[in-house]
Amino acid sequence: MIKSKKTTFYFFLASFLCCCIQLGLCFPAPAQQTLGGITGTVTDSSGGAVSGATVSLVGDETKLTRRQTTNSSGSYLFVNLPIGHYTLTFTQQGFQAQNVPSILVQANRTATVNAELKVGNVNQSITVVETPMLNAVDTTNGYVMDKSQIDSVPLPTGSFTGLAILSPGVNAELSSGTGANAGLGNAPVWANG
Repeated sequence: MIKSKKTTFYFFLASFLCCCIQLGLCFPAPAQQTLGGITGTVTDSSGGAVSGATVSLVGDETKLTRRQTTNSSGSYLFVNLPIGHYTLTFTQQGFQAQNVPSILVQANRTATVNAELKVGNVNQSITVVETPMLNAVDTTNGYVMDKSQIDSVPLPTGSFTGLAILSPGVNAELSSGTGANAGLGNAPVWANG
C-alpha cells in the first residue's frame, strides 16, 4: 500500500512538471529586434581630442534621443540602436556646434562618424553631410543591398538563384540546360551546409 502511494505521488509530480513545461512553451517569445551602433572620435581643428564634448543622437523616424559626453580620448559610443537613420549633434563650449544628419544604422553593424569641431561662437552651427566610414569596430563583413542595386546586377539568366550563389557559402541546384533560360525558376538554395 505504501509503494502505491509513493508511485501515485511521483506520477502526479511528473505530470505537474510536464504541464508546467508545456505551459511555459505556449507563450510566444518576444519579437527579436535587430540593433546596431554608432561610434567615433571628436577632435579639434589641430587633431587633438576634445574630451567632455556633448554628443546628442536623435532618431529621424522614431525621435529616439540619447546623449553622452566624450571620454578623455574624445571617443563616444552609442550601442543597441534600432535600425534606421539618425542625426548626431556635437557641442562643446568654445566650439561651433556640428550636425551630421541621416546616418544609417544597419543590423549588427557599428557606423563610425568622426567629428572635427572648429573654434568659434557657440551660437554658430555647421551641418556636415557624410557617409559613415567602413566598419572598423568589429570583424563583421557584409552590407545591405537595396532593390535598385539588386536590379542593376548583371545576371545572364535574370534568376535570383544566380544572385544568391554569388555569396560565400551559398549553393544551389541549377538546371543542367544551357542557354538563356538555364537556371530560372525555384531551385533549392542552401547556405553553409
